[in-house]
Amino acid sequence: MGQRLLEVQGLTTVFDGPAGPATAVDGVDLTLDRGGVLAVVGESGCGKTVLSLSILGLVSPPGRVTAGRALLDGVDILALPEGERRTIRGRRASMIFQEPMTALNPVLTIGDQVSEPLRVHAGASRAEALAAAEAMLGRVGLPEPHRRLAGYPHELSGGQRQRVMIAMALMLSPELLIADEPTTALDVTVQGQILELMLDLARDAGTAILLVTHNLGVVAQTADDVAVMYAGRVVERAPVAAFFQGPAHPYAQGLLASLPRVDAPGRRLSPIPGTVPSLAALPAGCHFHPRCPHAFEPCSRQTPPLIALSGGRQARCWLHAS
Repeated sequence: MGQRLLEVQGLTTVFDGPAGPATAVDGVDLTLDRGGVLAVVGESGCGKTVLSLSILGLVSPPGRVTAGRALLDGVDILALPEGERRTIRGRRASMIFQEPMTALNPVLTIGDQVSEPLRVHAGASRAEALAAAEAMLGRVGLPEPHRRLAGYPHELSGGQRQRVMIAMALMLSPELLIADEPTTALDVTVQGQILELMLDLARDAGTAILLVTHNLGVVAQTADDVAVMYAGRVVERAPVAAFFQGPAHPYAQGLLASLPRVDAPGRRLSPIPGTVPSLAALPAGCHFHPRCPHAFEPCSRQTPPLIALSGGRQARCWLHAS
């Protein structure tokens, strides 16, 4: 760790609609070191998944990246022709998509799908690629991997499909792994197994992980750093220990206050009032100010910058302006 691998600079993605463009990712800056784990957290609809797709150039119309760069080891992925992006995706950067049942192709066998990165990027023969796929399925804990090669996604459980997605993503030991809600809809036992598996395999290869999630328990268990997103913007960035000791942004404080705590039995939860605003009608100034208990006059007029705080933390909030 310590050597910069991924640097996202001013990344902006919009979706065109009848009422005009709606901004889903708004000037996001992120950094991730080799071997590190950065968790991107926030409510559904805050832009986490669109951010992850934007980094790899996977946003489809009516979405489009309108500004910013995504530098992988100094090379801007978004400035490359699509053919060159494809040589990066799967080989140097891979993604575990949010829902494996829709991400996996229902008419192709598990073996063909897991072996595809080796055939496309490494020029392996079908027999060589299938042998490597069988070995990787065994590494991710799928029972009877040889028999599974000829099977189809619908024959597997949710946890088994997630293991197949991890196997596909790690076939070529990528430098960057983007994991979008890798444990969604899995029970707690399987969730723990999947997280441990993903981290162990990534550490073996020295892979950096960008973990997209709304589960703060997963963040505490796996991440080195946290970036909190709200309405397309990063509103807080902090080392994971500092974040859980005392988040700086009111939205991040609300996320933690809404969780049950084992050290405070009987404590009433404090949900954040309201909902994430529509991308087509975002509030002026700080997007969180209509829901914020600490909002004051500047919040509705001006967008706060990310303000540097102690301990390597940053918060996009006028409460911390000097």
